[in-house]
Amino acid sequence: MALPGSRTRSTDVWLLPSDEDLLDVQVARTLPGAGWMCSHPGPVGLHQVHLHRSLSQAMECGGRQAFIPLPACAALPDTVQLAEGIEPRSAEPQQAIVQLLRSDLYEDELGEHFRPGRLAVRWFEDEVGPDMHDLLTDQTRLIWQALRAATKPAAVVHDSGRRTRGMRIGPAAREMVIDQDLPLTRGGWIRHRLG
Repeated sequence: MALPGSRTRSTDVWLLPSDEDLLDVQVARTLPGAGWMCSHPGPVGLHQVHLHRSLSQAMECGGRQAFIPLPACAALPDTVQLAEGIEPRSAEPQQAIVQLLRSDLYEDELGEHFRPGRLAVRWFEDEVGPDMHDLLTDQTRLIWQALRAATKPAAVVHDSGRRTRGMRIGPAAREMVIDQDLPLTRGGWIRHRLG
């Protein structure tokens, strides 16, 4: 749910690490200079956050999620360290953030299933002004373009036959789901199949 005055875009996405690599290549191609920040579990300030050159480096460092600060090449808080090989950032302050939450295999009393990750971005339009809003909109469009280039639509079907659209799946994740006849979930108990 979007907060009042916020610009929010989000989609469920099923990716394996090799699919994340495809997404990373596409983001680097469409939005040069964008970097990925790692995210560590635990209270804010407990762990050092780094800006990495690649998504795989950020996930390896942090674990379950990574972030792209926007606008691309924006200055970061002093607490964020630049990983080796990262160019100095511009003076433009960060105004928005893109989150990639990793997909995972999960087992509960109903068995193993594949939970989606999420690609999401949000900013508050009245806080950034019209010019920055336009820039963030353009850069968000480029990130979703990268997502579309690295994934395919994932129409899912519930046992009742109800189809749901609007999600994405990477090629490696799709192959695994089909080969293992693995059910998908969308943050709840209901199991879905690829349509």
